[in-house]
Amino acid sequence: MNIFKKGSHVLLKYKPTSFVFKKYKCSLSLWDQELSTDIKLKIENYWSEEVLHYESNDNKKQSFYVLPMFPYPSGNLHMGHVRVYSISDAIARFQNLNGKRIIHPIGWDAFGLPAENAAIEHNIPPHIWTETNIKMMKNQLFQLGFNFNWDKEISTCDPQYYKWTQYIFLKLFENGLAYRDKANVNWDPIDNTVLADEQVDDNGCSWRSGAKVEKKTLTQWYIKTTKYAKKLYDGLNNENLENWKDIINLQRHWIGECNGIVVNFSIKFGHKEKSLNIWSSDPYKFIHGEFLAISSSNILLQEFSSSEINNLFCYNPITNQKISIYVTDSVNYPEGRDTYIACPSIDPEDYKLSKLLNIPYVKEVGSIDINTENEKAIAKAQNTGCGGYFVSSKLKDWLISRQRYWGTPIPIIHCPQCGIVPVPYKDLPVLLPINDSNVFKTSTLSSIKSWLNCKCPKCSGNAQRESDTMDTFVDSSWYYYRFLDHDNDKTPFDKEKLIGNTPVHCYIGGKEHAVLHLYYARFMSYFLHSEGMTPMAEPFKKLLVQGLIMGQSYKVKSSGKYIPPENVEKVGEVFTEKGTGEPVLVQWEKMSKSKYNGENPQRLLSAYGCDTTRLLILADVPPPTSRRWSDATLPGVLNWQRRLWMTIRDFINHRTNIDTTGCNGVLNKEFKELESQLWSSRNYIIATATYHFKHTQQLSVAISRLQSLTKVLRNNVPPEVIAKSKEYELALASLIIMLSPITPHFCSELWAGLLSAPGRVSCDSPSISWNNNVLQQKWPIVDKNYPLSFQCKVDGADRCELKIAATELNGITSERALEIMLKEKTVVNRVKRGILKTKYELYPNCRAILYIYTNRDLQAKQKKEEKTSRSQA
Repeated sequence: MNIFKKGSHVLLKYKPTSFVFKKYKCSLSLWDQELSTDIKLKIENYWSEEVLHYESNDNKKQSFYVLPMFPYPSGNLHMGHVRVYSISDAIARFQNLNGKRIIHPIGWDAFGLPAENAAIEHNIPPHIWTETNIKMMKNQLFQLGFNFNWDKEISTCDPQYYKWTQYIFLKLFENGLAYRDKANVNWDPIDNTVLADEQVDDNGCSWRSGAKVEKKTLTQWYIKTTKYAKKLYDGLNNENLENWKDIINLQRHWIGECNGIVVNFSIKFGHKEKSLNIWSSDPYKFIHGEFLAISSSNILLQEFSSSEINNLFCYNPITNQKISIYVTDSVNYPEGRDTYIACPSIDPEDYKLSKLLNIPYVKEVGSIDINTENEKAIAKAQNTGCGGYFVSSKLKDWLISRQRYWGTPIPIIHCPQCGIVPVPYKDLPVLLPINDSNVFKTSTLSSIKSWLNCKCPKCSGNAQRESDTMDTFVDSSWYYYRFLDHDNDKTPFDKEKLIGNTPVHCYIGGKEHAVLHLYYARFMSYFLHSEGMTPMAEPFKKLLVQGLIMGQSYKVKSSGKYIPPENVEKVGEVFTEKGTGEPVLVQWEKMSKSKYNGENPQRLLSAYGCDTTRLLILADVPPPTSRRWSDATLPGVLNWQRRLWMTIRDFINHRTNIDTTGCNGVLNKEFKELESQLWSSRNYIIATATYHFKHTQQLSVAISRLQSLTKVLRNNVPPEVIAKSKEYELALASLIIMLSPITPHFCSELWAGLLSAPGRVSCDSPSISWNNNVLQQKWPIVDKNYPLSFQCKVDGADRCELKIAATELNGITSERALEIMLKEKTVVNRVKRGILKTKYELYPNCRAILYIYTNRDLQAKQKKEEKTSRSQA
């Protein structure tokens, strides 16, 4: 481990070594002792070097990019971190055993309020606080045995990273996608910064501080994500997206149906010129529109006096003509909008509106070729650059301004003569003044005059830097590409290094990020693709959405401020804040340092070791399911590890002490029957565990299957079978290999114990390399003649299940699958009303499923999906 300096920041880096696996490393040989925490810790120390390394530089192998969302370095890890990285590490190790070249990077989402607030609270500069926390959290990640590509490590507060965030901002600015505008914004009175609408909960409180949000009018920076809305909406139909399920519905609801277009009008009054963003589901109105209605709450009206408001008009960029503006709240404005363009001469409803408002109109109600005029209006808007892109009425542009110090500086200069001037690319990065003595006299950049004052790049006159910093969502909107080219000092990344490695094969993170972060990351990827910087638009192939680890939090009822547990006392059945007596709300929420409800995994690491901690967090509950944190599952996990330990001990003893030249009392027929049972159990567990590791990522179910194989190996198996059976040995070896992605240290020792037993009888097995460590093995596959499940579901109900040998099932096409099932009476009887649609899913060496939908069921299915989508929205 080394410390490297980049710019003015320090990053703790892991320096890769030229590690080479030993062909054989002996066991600690503690089998005569009962398994204890002390033994587990000795095992973890002994095998740590092997566990933290696997070959990942073989470019001949197909890559597998597994990416967990990177953490805020706000202190010690909590169990939510342990869960997401246990999941990603298990999947990475599984894919490694399947012969893939693993890309499994980690970094730090290091800017933002959590780090800044904590630094202020402790009176430490944010960069020092952040670097200290990175070191602490990194050490814990090592203790947990997570095998990350530490040579790819990045930190968003490193100037060599945020230089390229600023570069991308300038690209957005050049394309008219980054702009400055005045708006009514959400103000967090505790964190003293602006929040996007998405960062305010249903109760009008800040997503981070919990404070009641206030409204302010400020000039802010926005990114025009709405211009890509239709592409992002349609992209959700991409057949390459795997396991997005309800996330697609969440994204669709967020974007909204893109059933209208936007055109930017301009208001000119005296020396003032303001932009007015108009949305309409009837594009023809941008050609034939006769007046604009605007709500009295529209922020632009604050710019004008009462007399000016009564004489407002604007310019239609499509027709280059003036159009009158009427202020009224009598209009049923589109959702999320406070402007409306009316065409009373064509639209009967607008005719009624003009009569209601006593607005004169030019013509009587008439008719036009709506489709032709719509297409003409869209084309004109796009050709003139004033809009014309499809978007929903409710979707807003991305507000990125934050009035805080600890963030990526926006690379803009404000000049009295030249106006808004972008910082030249050659002058990037615009560095934060981390060594300025005034940094901690304020939490903003606006009062640090030595940094704020500068020269205009155009006229060389006196100017000022933009004092707002970017929302941290900007930093995390493109980091998945930087990991693949982390030390590039010429561009954000080389497109060639993305080819074959993207989209990210498996992206893992909390469901709470499945709307905002995912939407912003998708937008950024689409934009970068439009610039020719990436080979594809969609950034992530498969999503694994992780449920929350919930901890108990305490919040002052009156202010919404979170307080630590030690500041709370219980009086009768009421919780109050110590010292003030203020009522306190007690609830289960996502673990977070800012909510003082996180648990330091160090307790579990010290008491049980890292493998038990990883097993504990993954067992019983599938990754997508939330759980309230407790130690309730510990006894089952500890007992299973003890049984595995005893199994290896017994295996060694029986192989050492029993005469393996005969059956010693076990009849030949019984021996063959037991071997057949072991063969069947081994293949069944391999098929189901593989299915859940590879396809569903239901790791808890896979673990349950491995527990059942342990039961088979321990329940009433005669010593003679343990001593002589090839099938017992293969089943035990397969069990250890399949458990190794979850508990790599423990399984390394179990494997070494297996190898230490004399008289192995399955040395000729082509699937196992007996001279290598368990982490160098191949993932087991079912025997070719093992019968796998081939199911048919008609209208969602199970109608038939066949058993077909693995080698045959793997070659069945969708056409052949339908042909086979239409020979089964239980299927034929259910499809008499006709087949409307089929879907065939083949999971090689695991199972196959044919879905058949009839006319009647498809309609019911669509209605159900629509209802589910509405309820989730």
